[in-house]
Amino acid sequence: MQEPLDLRDSDIVLLSILARETNLPRFFHIAANAAAKIVGADGAGLILPEGEKLKYRFFEGLPPQFVALSQHAFDRSTGVAGAALAQNHPLFIEDYPNSDLALPHFVESGLKASLSIPIRISDQIEAVLALSWFKPVGQSMSMRQLSLATLFGDFIGTALYRDKIEQHLNRLAHSDPLTGLPNRAGFYPLLDQAILRAQDGDRHVALAIIDIDHFKTVNDTLGHEFGDRLLMEISSRLAEALHREDKIARLGGDEIAILIESARHLKDLQDIVRRLSQALYLRIGRDGEYVRISGSIGVCEIHPKETRNQNTLMCAADSAMYQAKRAGGNCAVFSAPPQPDF
Repeated sequence: MQEPLDLRDSDIVLLSILARETNLPRFFHIAANAAAKIVGADGAGLILPEGEKLKYRFFEGLPPQFVALSQHAFDRSTGVAGAALAQNHPLFIEDYPNSDLALPHFVESGLKASLSIPIRISDQIEAVLALSWFKPVGQSMSMRQLSLATLFGDFIGTALYRDKIEQHLNRLAHSDPLTGLPNRAGFYPLLDQAILRAQDGDRHVALAIIDIDHFKTVNDTLGHEFGDRLLMEISSRLAEALHREDKIARLGGDEIAILIESARHLKDLQDIVRRLSQALYLRIGRDGEYVRISGSIGVCEIHPKETRNQNTLMCAADSAMYQAKRAGGNCAVFSAPPQPDF
């Protein structure tokens, strides 16, 4: 049976601070400094897996030549961190340069000793708290020191798990579950950024709103499951018609928004809109029942001295889209630019 850990008042205060800290970088700063101080280490780093590699994410108190290795990825099966992950327990190497686990890059950086503590995230070991010495270890490490450092590693694991859940919830809140595209909530920040970039005036930035013609007929004739597959297919086709700088989102139903930021000239913008219209034009069906699909596109240019906010721009593009609808669909209508005030 493991002996109870003797916590001093200062330890309890520190743990209370960590329990209230929600910012991951600040959390690691506090926890890593505490763990390093407990064992007498000079600094700490957080190592996370990237595929089959391990890579540093955060550093605390480490010299510049060591921090420079932050972009260095090493095999998951190598080094002290790799061995600690494989053995599933903390691993302390007091004479790092002469260890079989030493990695040349870290020896060259001046690493003298290393303690790697595996960190559990949701019952899986997915990270390592690496405590580092750049001078000889002054005294042997007690079990209390190791247990406390491991406790701070556990707290870091809890913070990583919480951060992972928050990122997942944020993705769910800002993305469309069917297509994986940004939803309306995820699109508005992109629109705000595009309005700011349009001020540079070196390209034609535009907002396009697309409504799929005859989409209700697809749902009524071929079923909602087929309609969902159509939305995924059209989203993919539209994305392929765009450049890397352009953005696409599903606002809801069969309404899709596109931010065009790759057009240097008006002709480029017109060419992109033409490609979008072509991507929307297809014939689909099953069991002998076919429907011709097309799209109505409303385009609103975002000007360098734009005074309209996101809602006004959306309304302008939406109005142009409905003009395209009233014209019979399968076409694009450009919104008239705002008239200057005199």
